[in-house]
Amino acid sequence: MEEPRNTTQHNDSSANPEQPYDNPYASRPSNPFSPLNENGPMKQSGLGIASFILALVTVLLVVGAIISVTVFVSEVSGDAQGFLNEIESMEEEGTFPSEFVSVMIAGLAMIASIGIAIIGLILGIVGAVQKNRRKVFAIIGIVLNGLIVLGTVGLVIIGLLSAAAQSTI
Repeated sequence: MEEPRNTTQHNDSSANPEQPYDNPYASRPSNPFSPLNENGPMKQSGLGIASFILALVTVLLVVGAIISVTVFVSEVSGDAQGFLNEIESMEEEGTFPSEFVSVMIAGLAMIASIGIAIIGLILGIVGAVQKNRRKVFAIIGIVLNGLIVLGTVGLVIIGLLSAAAQSTI
């Protein structure tokens, strides 16, 4: 017995460049390394951009706090004993020295920077997990916010160890 012949014509890929495969129902091959998806170029993760911006704000807060404390130390370092006498006299009167305002602002900026960095770290992690989005800003936000959180925690630990060492002496 003879087998039936296949009477369908095969498309030549050179004849129809839009359809390079024989099967018209086959899915389009995708390159996993291509930044293009089927809807066009991939968009940046909005949460990743927010994480990056929060990291920049946090860095500016920390730099501002360091500058504020440096100005305070430079004002006090010239006459430390006079400053201590002024503090003692103000304690007795119940007033507050105006020189401490810059240190208090610096402390509040450091506390705010920790909170903002933790929020930025969370947003960066969520932005990095999103599918069909670019992850560049999310990763930069994770790194910067993570360094800020770890650095601040490290400074707190160093301060606690320093205070504990001085109290035992």
